[in-house]
Amino acid sequence: MIKINKQLKIINKFKNNSPTYNNLNNKNNNNIITYKNNKLFLPIHHGLNSFYNNIYNNNITFNNKNELFQDQQQQQQQQQIQRLNYSTHVKEDIGENKKKTVLDILKKYKDGVPISMVTAYDFTSSKMVDKAGMDMILVGDSLGMVINGESGTTSVTMDQMIYHCKSVMRGSKRSFVVGDMPFGSFETSTKDAVSNAIRLIKEGGVDAIKLEGGKRQFQNIKAICDSGILVVGHIGLTPQTSTSLGGFKLQGKTEQEALSLLEDAKSLQEAGCFAIVFEMVPHATAMAITKSLSIPTIGIGAGNGTSGQVLVYHDLLGLYSDFVPKFCKQYATLSENIDQSLKNYKNEVESREFPSPIHSFSMKESELSPFLDRIINSNSTPLFDKSSVLSSNKNILNQNKALKQQSQSPSTMEKTTTTTTTTTTTTIPPPTQDIEKDKIKMASTATTATTTSTMKSINNEIKNNILPDKTTLNGSKKPKIVVIGAGAMGSLFSAKLASKGIADVWMVSAWKEHVECINKNGMKLFNTQGKEENIKGIRATLDGMEVLKDGISPDLALVLVKSNSTKQAALTAATLVGGNPNAAVLTLQNGIGNREQIESIINIDKGLKNHVWQGVTSNGAIVVSPGSVKQTGVGSTFLSSPYLNKQLLSQFPPPSTREESLALKAFSDILNESGISSDISNDLEGLVWNKVVANAAINPLSAVLGVSNGQLLENEYSKNLMKKIITEALSVCKAKNITLPYGEDSDEAFKYVADIVLKTSANYSSMLQDILRGQPTEVNSINGVIVKEGEKYDLNVSHNKMIMEMVLSRTKTNPPLRLFN
Repeated sequence: MIKINKQLKIINKFKNNSPTYNNLNNKNNNNIITYKNNKLFLPIHHGLNSFYNNIYNNNITFNNKNELFQDQQQQQQQQQIQRLNYSTHVKEDIGENKKKTVLDILKKYKDGVPISMVTAYDFTSSKMVDKAGMDMILVGDSLGMVINGESGTTSVTMDQMIYHCKSVMRGSKRSFVVGDMPFGSFETSTKDAVSNAIRLIKEGGVDAIKLEGGKRQFQNIKAICDSGILVVGHIGLTPQTSTSLGGFKLQGKTEQEALSLLEDAKSLQEAGCFAIVFEMVPHATAMAITKSLSIPTIGIGAGNGTSGQVLVYHDLLGLYSDFVPKFCKQYATLSENIDQSLKNYKNEVESREFPSPIHSFSMKESELSPFLDRIINSNSTPLFDKSSVLSSNKNILNQNKALKQQSQSPSTMEKTTTTTTTTTTTTIPPPTQDIEKDKIKMASTATTATTTSTMKSINNEIKNNILPDKTTLNGSKKPKIVVIGAGAMGSLFSAKLASKGIADVWMVSAWKEHVECINKNGMKLFNTQGKEENIKGIRATLDGMEVLKDGISPDLALVLVKSNSTKQAALTAATLVGGNPNAAVLTLQNGIGNREQIESIINIDKGLKNHVWQGVTSNGAIVVSPGSVKQTGVGSTFLSSPYLNKQLLSQFPPPSTREESLALKAFSDILNESGISSDISNDLEGLVWNKVVANAAINPLSAVLGVSNGQLLENEYSKNLMKKIITEALSVCKAKNITLPYGEDSDEAFKYVADIVLKTSANYSSMLQDILRGQPTEVNSINGVIVKEGEKYDLNVSHNKMIMEMVLSRTKTNPPLRLFN
């Protein structure tokens, strides 16, 4: 039953597009508009018609068609009012959580509101999709690929479809659920088609069925509809018969193919389908056919002109990473999060970080003590220390008590909330040094004021030996640090770390003259004013194994090599820190992908538990001669860890997170004491890409022109090229949803980069030094990454590509250009 005053648009569609309207006055036609008790009974084909005929048995013919068609403007105004009643959210409080029916779907179609549909294959995915307020759920035979790992869908059986449909129906309370008819369940005969459709409805519990094929399936679809089952058609690319179409290819791209699709669509409508899925069809074709039909169309790779859209659950959430179709927009990349979470879990299990006391249960000591006595007394050899078991039980009891008290304390919750708000705004250095210091100072003050209670809990745990003392790295009063790489930055950091005598510093390098000079005379460090300081505390070696001769593994391996040497540096780091599972590896290298490569070698290839940190530094330096390094620019160094997350700021962060934070801060403190300004950032990706944008604009241009950083700002041509390189890099960051300190403003970005140039004006970039020495540069991991990511998102990165190619063309015999005097 549908009210007259709500049917003007549907009637108009029948008037213009449907053969049914042309037969309204035909007395022998069963598809007649009838009227009873102020209600309108529309001519609906087969499946829907049988549903309505169960309600109305005595229909009076309504012959006055003029009363049905009102002014077009009035229709549009009415549709606008009706459209306002729709929301994409589930409003439980006003009754919109009710189960959707086919009438709800057709009403959205009539009102011109796009229909949303997503696949689901089990209870959990169904519950999530249903909760999101989706109009329709499709239990697709695509489960053969994304659930069962098959190369196609043809192997899916009726029993499998029924099993998954039942699971989905248990999770869905409101969405309209459609089940796929698998390959072989309807093609053999009309009898089989009807029988299997009934099974899917009766046993699977779905609201409707979907089957693939056009006009060749007319009789099967008509018979299924006549049995009272709602049917969704499927044309265009039909995966079950994709081999006959030449594979997973676009359909309807020629005039003849498009006309064939139109015939299929009209045939399915005539057979009784209440909706049709269009898959991999050109936008224009799908839109034109949609306007030629009087039933809704659901597109997947069919453009924005259909009546609704459907996507595969795993595709749109980034769960199925083997292949992502062109037409799919990934609204999340959960596979990466899941992968990292599983690795974290494995590492914490192996290191016994999980389960922590707050994830464990305690036992009353009055019950535990006699139980332990019985075990000890029944064995001639003691199996364990009773006091240690009692102590661990007490720790679990105390931590759970503390957690319960904090969860019941409103003031603690209030303070923690304030902490989260104030500390997440200052993780990336702002454009100027003064503002940077002010913001860091403000954040530090706010954090101190708002986290007192949380830090007291952490400090108390440290004192009670629940956590190791991390006031210095791994509890050592004088941590052992090995610097891998003795170029300009490796030499600068080695010299700074050794200058105050607060760390045992080793340096591993393949540069024999440099190593010999350092071991013989110490490292000569020249500051930015040219003042010389002789650093004696560095032990340099050509053989990394010498670092382990004292039997003590390093607490930290600092990687400062060129990107093309990352693999060898990672292997060296793995050898050095492998004996100390609490040791960390930190990379301060330029470019993208270094941490991931180191992590892959250490954690996956070598199976070690050591964490890999990443940071960026804006300090500048050059090696003057073997055994001598000059600092040419003073900047900040920011450290971050992929293992840190927002749990750190929760009211009771897990021990592993607190340990990570304390250890990272310990090294940051060491850098600060050594004269290298350092802080911690929780935005790892933004931190790294911020440095990439600056490096991309400075290093290759200075290398091609053969000038110091400061000279780049003395010429309008070089400044303009810097701006274009920066603009392209910003477009890549925007596409990747990466937040930078200056946002998306290219002018502010240039000011930020120009500020770095001024601070390092006397510095000759490492890329220029590499070219003059005839060594490979890092341009591929800087501008090359921008080019790669930009082309992936179909962005213009021509200037980055040009400057990259110019750097790659430079050699020692083909020196940099000299455009400046």
